[in-house]
Amino acid sequence: MKRFFRNTSGAIAAVALALTGISAANAWGPERATFTMEKPASYVTFNSITDNQSSESIGLGDERNFVRVRKAGETTFRDQVEISDADAKNGQEFEVYVFYHNNAASNYKLAAEDTKVFAYFPGIISGNSTAETGAKISASNANPTSVWDEADFINQSNVGVRLRYVEDSATIYWNGGKTTAKIGEDMFTTGALIGYCTEGEINCTLDGEVPGCAEYSGYIIYKVKVEQASIYLSKMASTDGVNYYDNVTANVGDTIHYKVVAKNLGSIATTKIVIKDQLATGLEATTEAIFKDTATSGSIKTEALSSDFFTPIGAQAYQLSVGGEGWYIEYDAKITDEIFEGKTCGVARAINSVYMDYALEDGGYGTLGNQAAVLVSAPCEEPTPEDCTTNPNLPGCQNSEKNCKTNPEMEGCQELPNTGPLEIVLAIVIIAGIGGGGYYLYRTQKTLKTVENSVSGKDAAKDTPNKDSDNAA
Repeated sequence: MKRFFRNTSGAIAAVALALTGISAANAWGPERATFTMEKPASYVTFNSITDNQSSESIGLGDERNFVRVRKAGETTFRDQVEISDADAKNGQEFEVYVFYHNNAASNYKLAAEDTKVFAYFPGIISGNSTAETGAKISASNANPTSVWDEADFINQSNVGVRLRYVEDSATIYWNGGKTTAKIGEDMFTTGALIGYCTEGEINCTLDGEVPGCAEYSGYIIYKVKVEQASIYLSKMASTDGVNYYDNVTANVGDTIHYKVVAKNLGSIATTKIVIKDQLATGLEATTEAIFKDTATSGSIKTEALSSDFFTPIGAQAYQLSVGGEGWYIEYDAKITDEIFEGKTCGVARAINSVYMDYALEDGGYGTLGNQAAVLVSAPCEEPTPEDCTTNPNLPGCQNSEKNCKTNPEMEGCQELPNTGPLEIVLAIVIIAGIGGGGYYLYRTQKTLKTVENSVSGKDAAKDTPNKDSDNAA
């Protein structure tokens, strides 16, 4: 998976990067309030402390940067790790580190609930290119509900490499590494519950509850093995059905076109393939998955793929013969407002993943995965009529139809007429105003005269001496 905004202009990309907290050197999100170890949060929030040097954090410092990588056997986790030709040929293993910490101060006694970790890594990295591994920590009562971060694998080889998960390697650690527990591979699909286990605890249950304070923080380490690629799997997204990218930007209500491509770049044919697609929250498939086989002597064989494609079961797919031949799958999905996880606005990133289990004629087997991401942003302030006219899909526009076409009486929609019969009406109004002003001036002068006469002892009507004035004093 590549960086965001490959299909946007530099200006748009810069704005979106600012919204999500992404920078060239540090990909994390969303933008959120930050705290310190001395002054932690008063509510449940994850990985938002900027000066954490505790043992669980391996001197992390800024917790927003909570995903790190290293070559197995090295001592230091970093934001980037390089893969050499020798690494690919020798089957080098790499380790991915994911830290989590409920930043609520201990005196508030606030535990995070339904806490999960979702992790991903690139299945294939092309020659001389960079791909991201990342993780998301979420909890039902946290603010924000989820946080994410990424680190880089840099393939320095001229040929593509494949990363394969090392079975049963995902382990969670607490208490300076003295307490551990295993995490299942659902961490890479639906997300796995995490929690806290005390030192020496046996048969620890990960129930999703994480108390607030650094002593309850933990970290996960899992391993991936690098291999020279033979089976290739990619997933891309498009907003126009023509230009496909690893990452796109879109709005609620837009339709995203997805394409999954599989090829056999090696010399050993497959014997079995099962492929499945995990739709992210806020994405709803609107068409069935169409399978197109391109390995039939230049012709394209097209048919609908089993509906199991969108389930954990997966759908059976055609085999991949040698020589670079393959097939691809296409389908459409609509972005719903569920992408904001119960809110109507904000910034959300939907990572849509595809997985392929395969077996080879020589007895080898493996699982590949790839992702395409969609960034959706919507302003939380009330949209103006002009906003809704330009982009009727903005939150707040759909129900009220706040645009000048449907509600011309709204502020900002009206203009003074300058031609036609309305000019006559305006002229009449102006003349009437002048006439009314003259009458008002006449009444004001008359009232003033009456007051002056009263002061001077005269009757205002007859201009004669006021009889009551003879009885004064």
